[in-house]
Amino acid sequence: MRWVTYLSPSGGTERSGVIDDGCVYGHPGGTGLAELLDADAAGLAAAHTEALDAPLEIIVEFETRLCVPVRPDRPVPASLGGGPVRIAPELVHGTDDGAPLPPGAEGLTASVGAAELRGASGRLLGRTAACLWRAPDGTPVRLSTGPAVVTPDEQGTGPIRVTAEADGAVLATAELPADASWADPGEPLSAALPATTRLLEPGEELFVDAGPLGEFEIRVGAEA
Repeated sequence: MRWVTYLSPSGGTERSGVIDDGCVYGHPGGTGLAELLDADAAGLAAAHTEALDAPLEIIVEFETRLCVPVRPDRPVPASLGGGPVRIAPELVHGTDDGAPLPPGAEGLTASVGAAELRGASGRLLGRTAACLWRAPDGTPVRLSTGPAVVTPDEQGTGPIRVTAEADGAVLATAELPADASWADPGEPLSAALPATTRLLEPGEELFVDAGPLGEFEIRVGAEA
């Protein structure tokens, strides 16, 4: 299953939805994505069926305003090539939220990989592509997550391979094992971002392809 949090064009509120056949199917209830995913297997399957059979609305995926899939309520631990960091929860955004430049920065680097979402019991709920934007001095600016949370059954058993390209050239490639060895099992959201691009200038577009976890493109300096 591929779940998203999106901005409803009819109500202007954030809602949970399912991606299927190039469209987003809005879940008819008002339940947040974290709560939906943390249900047991039967409950999650029922919610998926509800979204497909009785959707609140159906929107073409590329026309949908995607939000951060799940908003963390505490710092997110992330392992980078140079060591671990903790990312403030307010820096976690969706892939449609852009990558703004902080004052005085001439560009941003991007560290790519994946993030893992776990429930209150520690059970793996799903994974998503992730990209940490940093200023030239290494200060975290934004952690882009999404576009979707992909459940374990949808992801498959192979390793997670994430590539980042700009201007047709591959700038960084990350490969993470299929098991959970790279994530923090004690955290509701954690990330591994082992590959980092060169400094990207304002206006450059970074294309991130995470295979089964999805793909997205973000312009450096763009606002939401």
